[in-house]
Amino acid sequence: MEKSKIWKDKSVVGVELLSAQYTKFEFAKHWHDELAIGVIEDGAEGILYGGQKLIVPKHHIVAINPAEVHTGFPGVPSGWRYRMFYFDLAFLQQVFDKMSVHLEPVVNRTIIDDKRLFLGLLQLHQAMEQTSFTLTKESLLLITLEQVFTQYGEVSNPERTTFIDTHNVFRARDYLFDNWQENISLDELEGLTNSTRFQLIKSFNSTFGLTPHQFLLQIKIQKAKSLLAKGMTCVDTALFCGFYDQSHFNRNFKRAYGVSPSNYKC
Repeated sequence: MEKSKIWKDKSVVGVELLSAQYTKFEFAKHWHDELAIGVIEDGAEGILYGGQKLIVPKHHIVAINPAEVHTGFPGVPSGWRYRMFYFDLAFLQQVFDKMSVHLEPVVNRTIIDDKRLFLGLLQLHQAMEQTSFTLTKESLLLITLEQVFTQYGEVSNPERTTFIDTHNVFRARDYLFDNWQENISLDELEGLTNSTRFQLIKSFNSTFGLTPHQFLLQIKIQKAKSLLAKGMTCVDTALFCGFYDQSHFNRNFKRAYGVSPSNYKC
């Protein structure tokens, strides 16, 4: 079976996404103006790139630099299933300008075997496909891009991340507690703490052991659990706690407690 879907997330300008499964399909020679980074979820993809025939196996990352001619074809008889990001170069520079970093938008490996980065890219792609909080998507995007370019890219003059003072970290935490029903953004927390989003994420994680988006989600899930225990319906609980829809609520509740909200309520 062959299927494919391409889309853009309206809340993250500068990234195009592809999710596809191919069995026999082969790409003609082509190039992208963007930086293309993907994760192979199943099977294996073959590519002709840089004068070499390469096989990218399951649970590996493939990176195609801008303007590099390449092809894509089944690397095994069953084909491959994968997810791709196409990062606009101006968007990448804008992101890293906020970190005082000079970025060359290239990755120095075509095939990357890095389980942590693989899972980070997969989680980010899924968050940009499913209903997810803005804070979740923004945070995952920054964390993942920083990992890609600091480990496998060309970054010069990196900013030594200065941790923000404890007072501002606690201000951010209190803001999340006070506004937990809302779809909070990193811009709001940046303005509140007068820090960069990179500093904020790292300082918050260092202090509380969670990133701001993980912390906000935990508050929402705990509140939801309490409301369900008091007899509120699953639908009303999802709406009250600020989840986009029932699917969004169910997915995150089960991830935290191992059961769906309806099973917990029963």
